[in-house]
Parts: sequence; structure tokens; C-alpha cells
Amino acid sequence: MRMPFTEFITSGDLKFIVVFVIFIGMALYHFTKKVQSKNKREATQLEYHNNRIDSAAFWIITSAVLSLLLGLMHSFYFIGKSGGGAPNLIFQGISFTLITPVLGVVLFMVCKMLKGIFNSINTPS
Repeated sequence: MRMPFTEFITSGDLKFIVVFVIFIGMALYHFTKKVQSKNKREATQLEYHNNRIDSAAFWIITSAVLSLLLGLMHSFYFIGKSGGGAPNLIFQGISFTLITPVLGVVLFMVCKMLKGIFNSINTPS
């Protein structure tokens, strides 16, 4: 049995999902600007937009690690408060903890792919 994608997204921590949307939006904006500057053959603009995409990727992966640590801390806090727990509750809590970091890693990889696309400027010979 698989978790539906909509449940996967909505079960994540909303604060981090909003941060991810902001930074992936920033990366997509700079990717479109990078494509436009590639067409104009501007090497300095290309490097500038690549740096901005890289910056967005850094903050996405940093937020993903932070969400993992906070989620685990939250899960283990409530396990400790309840004096233990049924294994199904423990595994469900940990599975919800892993949702946001998985999404963050996927968006990190998307940012790295956006950075790697269209990096060469074709100069006429």
C-alpha cells in the first residue's frame, strides 16, 4: 500500500513546505532569467543566476535537515511523555517526520539540475 501524493504533501510540516515553495520559486525565477541571459550571451549574468539557484538549493537542503531534526525531536518527546508507545504509533510518527526532508531533498536535486542546464554560451565561430 502506498501513500497518495496529496496526503504525502499535506502531511508535511506546513512551515517548511512554505519555505520550500519560496526557494523553489526563487530558483525557477533565476532559471528563466538564466535562459534569457544565455540567449543574450551574457556570461556574468549566467554566473550570477547560477549562484542564486545554488543559494536556493543550499537553503532548501538546510531547511530539510532542520525539519528532520525538529520532527524527530518532536516525535521522541511525545513517545517519552507517553511512557513508551505502541510500535504502530512510533512508526507513524517517524514516517510523518520524514515527509518534509524527502520533499526537501527532491527540491534540492531539482535546483541542482536547474543550475546545470544551459551553462555553456554558444559563441559564433
